[in-house]
Amino acid sequence: MSTCAVLDRDTMLNVSEQPRFLCDSDRVGWQGALFTSVVCAPVGTIDQVHEQFCVVRVLDPMEVKVQRSPRWESAAPGIRVWMPGDEQRGDWRRGGRSQFLFITGDHVAHLLDRSPVPLGELSHGPVHSRTPNLIFDALEADLVQGSPAGPLVGDALITALVAQMAALPEPRRDQLPAAARDRVIAYMDAYLAQPLRLADLAGVAGTGVRQFSRAFFATTGESPHQHLLRRRIERAKTLIAQKLPLVEIAQRCGFADQSQFTRTFARRVGTTPARYRAALHG
Repeated sequence: MSTCAVLDRDTMLNVSEQPRFLCDSDRVGWQGALFTSVVCAPVGTIDQVHEQFCVVRVLDPMEVKVQRSPRWESAAPGIRVWMPGDEQRGDWRRGGRSQFLFITGDHVAHLLDRSPVPLGELSHGPVHSRTPNLIFDALEADLVQGSPAGPLVGDALITALVAQMAALPEPRRDQLPAAARDRVIAYMDAYLAQPLRLADLAGVAGTGVRQFSRAFFATTGESPHQHLLRRRIERAKTLIAQKLPLVEIAQRCGFADQSQFTRTFARRVGTTPARYRAALHG
């Protein structure tokens, strides 16, 4: 099972003026990675030696001046990768929205099925592919929705991002053997109320992390997080029929709270749990 460290948002950014945090993955409990979306201060200084892989997406134009340079230069929106050991020192002004994804070296090595990860294994510097932008959009959307499937969506997207930046070939679309499929589904049902991680499910299936998501979809027609949410909603319907309190149902089905349960149920069923109960019992 995965034992990667849980990163702390407040230790990741060494800047003179703290940003305004819009959303982050702290509450979701990702292992080995941290995502945060921020609005940078109008002016400030950064003095940082990166300890983790850091993928930065600048969303608004800004101006930067590297250390000891007398000139301000325009920095267009885009994505850049900083490697462990890279030094980032200088000033910025006209700060706007930015997103940061920090990934530990151990987690990158785990996703790439190798250790240690040689520097240069990932794309270094500016990134021009459209795929990372789509992944960042999806990460933020999941966090804004409260991550109803727990860490699974983030795990899958980060796995895809690392593979894309390492230019790895797409894994084969082989299906899971029936026994592996049954083990994974039984495991998901047994721990439906717990945060499930992609690495743990891959371990149950006996595959690598990258291969697991594709094999699970090829076998079931659903991604792991889609299957998990469907099973959580199915269990919630059963518990609603038993007239349990909605707050207890939310807890038993793995939702962070009753509000997240209500939003997720309504999106997938088309009505709220309370209205579903009322219709069920007349």
